[in-house]
Amino acid sequence: MSYDVIVAGLGPAGSTAAYTLAKSGLKVLGLDKEKFPRYKSCGGCISTKIERILDFSIKEVIEDTIYGATYTYKSERAMDIISDRPVGYNVMRDRFDHFLVEKAKDAGAEIIEGCRVKSVEDHGDHVSVTCANGEVYKAKVLVGADGSSGLVGRQVFGLNPKEAAVSITAEVPYDRETANCKGKLFIDFGGVPYGYGWIFPKEKYLSVGLAGDTCKVGGKIKEYFNSFAGSHPALTNLKVEERIGWTVPIYYDGAPASVKGRVVLVGDTGHLVDPFLGEGIYYAIRTAKAASSVIINSMASGSIDLNPYQEWLEKEILPEFKAAEKLSDLVYNHPRLWYSIVEKDHEIMLRFYDVIRGEEDCDTFYTWVYNKIRSKPWKVIRRWIDSRFLPV
Repeated sequence: MSYDVIVAGLGPAGSTAAYTLAKSGLKVLGLDKEKFPRYKSCGGCISTKIERILDFSIKEVIEDTIYGATYTYKSERAMDIISDRPVGYNVMRDRFDHFLVEKAKDAGAEIIEGCRVKSVEDHGDHVSVTCANGEVYKAKVLVGADGSSGLVGRQVFGLNPKEAAVSITAEVPYDRETANCKGKLFIDFGGVPYGYGWIFPKEKYLSVGLAGDTCKVGGKIKEYFNSFAGSHPALTNLKVEERIGWTVPIYYDGAPASVKGRVVLVGDTGHLVDPFLGEGIYYAIRTAKAASSVIINSMASGSIDLNPYQEWLEKEILPEFKAAEKLSDLVYNHPRLWYSIVEKDHEIMLRFYDVIRGEEDCDTFYTWVYNKIRSKPWKVIRRWIDSRFLPV
């Protein structure tokens, strides 16, 4: 059977693409190896800027509205930095992703769950997708959204799965009424090489996780997680039992383009994840909408040209990621130094909240931080900043 577009993978990126494309009147097929709702290992915090790119409300699946965080260094030296405006929303991925899949169905997309993509072939005038059950589907365009462990990004585009952060997460039942955690996150620095630990409150669970650079963690992610879970004061007297490992496919320099013939990559599949925060949901939805717009315009013109999507990425997204890499270099290579700076000046994080909200560009924030730190009489910091943390 032939379609205008096949979407491989129905996480936030794939579901958004299927919804947007079907809503425009295109014949869309969405495939996913899982059946929804399904559990997804993820912190589940979405920045408020998501509201500006969606044409429907996600209010019904929001479990907590976030105004800031309690920060710690190796589970100690706690400090609260809370804003008077929302910074993000916490969701459980099983509910959130299922909600988006239903939106795609309502828009007219045909959805097949429990169907794993086995192979993809670009024939020049169409793309064919073969599933593990032997079924073959054809379309004019394929959207690769099957995640970092999926087939499209690795086999078709040659993305490197080792360019990622390794993580462990756990869902910890707790009493929301007695816990002092409503409206905020818990973020811990210094407990894992080149990464951070987190505790994100939901309605019934605390989503507990920790992620660090794959190469620098050295296979000790379980040890780092156990240390974090066993020492953080927010988890006192709570049982952290079932743990799930996963990878965060962050952006990396030298990654191949996200367009190849009649195939485009969106979200995690294309390693289109913020390299500082590891935020993937917002960028999954944003890149899916951008790719869908290019596909719709290309279909209308009668000539398939998906390159404008790559041009958009290079103009709108990659500069943000490259700027975020600068901050990652500063914070994660020297977490104790960074933490000491923020302890003395909460304004730094309060202003970074504006970056998370999408109200300030990353490069503008970096230049401000650079000038702010350089003006301090901390000679060691200034020498390091001058050599490593130049404005972008």
